[in-house]
Amino acid sequence: MELTSFLAFLAITLPVAYGAPSPTATTLHPQILAAMKRDLGLDTKQATARVARERWAAGVIEELRTTTKDSFAGAWIVDGHNLHVGVTDQAMAKKVAAAGATPVMMANSFSKLTEAKHAVDKMGSQTRSARSGIAAYYVDVATNKLVMEVLSSSTAHAKAMAEKAGLVENDDFEIRIVDKMPTTFASVQGGDAYYINQSARCSVGFPVTNGFVSAGHCGTSGSSAATADGEFLGTFQASVFPGDADMSFIGTDGATLFPQINGYGGDSIPVSGSDVSASGSSVCRSGSTTGVHCGQIRSFDATVNYSEGSVTGLTETDVCAEPGDSGGSFYSGTQAQGVTSGGSGDCSSGGITYFQPVNEILETYGLTLLTS
Repeated sequence: MELTSFLAFLAITLPVAYGAPSPTATTLHPQILAAMKRDLGLDTKQATARVARERWAAGVIEELRTTTKDSFAGAWIVDGHNLHVGVTDQAMAKKVAAAGATPVMMANSFSKLTEAKHAVDKMGSQTRSARSGIAAYYVDVATNKLVMEVLSSSTAHAKAMAEKAGLVENDDFEIRIVDKMPTTFASVQGGDAYYINQSARCSVGFPVTNGFVSAGHCGTSGSSAATADGEFLGTFQASVFPGDADMSFIGTDGATLFPQINGYGGDSIPVSGSDVSASGSSVCRSGSTTGVHCGQIRSFDATVNYSEGSVTGLTETDVCAEPGDSGGSFYSGTQAQGVTSGGSGDCSSGGITYFQPVNEILETYGLTLLTS
């Protein structure tokens, strides 16, 4: 395959979310606007304003996380516009209002619920196994509770585990019933993507110095990565799955990498950074099976139980995905968010998809995200 053909292929395998404007930008990429209109029901003006507002909210949240200290109870965006910040101390509500956000009094601090969630993590196979019947669990900042998503047959078990972590039902945790357990989105079907050991197919996440990042379940250290035509791309230098992450780094050999992702029918979209968007923010995903789809961020630091094992630290979204989309880009504007891990449902009926935060991958492996 000629280099230009390979680059075109690589762009296709790079999933897209949506192009968000920088502080000076006034428009979004046409392909991203189309996806946001289709999946979020937004017109051009609404999409542009929403992304700009969410970028502002991300900065405010980090500021208030510091100034409200132990009183901080989480933050989320309502109706794509209003930033709500929870606090447990009435005195801190003024700081929240002064920053332009809506203060919400909460019973539980974010640190308390996070510590309880981590206590559940340490319960091993009782909570971190697909056999437990617990699909996922995470801190839901809007309800100010630890939410456990479980099969109907496992509600008693999940309740016992939450209570073992020192939480009280209704006050501190909530059980939600799901129809099925999540699965990863790796695939052995053909298509435009990169292939692992000439068999399973995944999607490229984000180009970094000397390679690209993707999902850990796509391949193990030493596995090969190749184009659809069988041309060698590189080798998995590191991979984690299951466990503390679902991430991998593939070192490439002679490939030219660009700081952008494919627009699926339109121009490529530049990557400008990796600022983390808030819960409730719009987010888009692109993969080699289904292309571009959008939705919202639901929660952070979710522990998800796949049949292969439990994974902690994932972000939950209501964006759909299907087999072969694994490893692909999750994007908020021009800001990289993460790589597709797994989930449930599909893009015909809708679903839930989790992604591995990209910043953890960069920090763990000492990588630098390529930006334009």
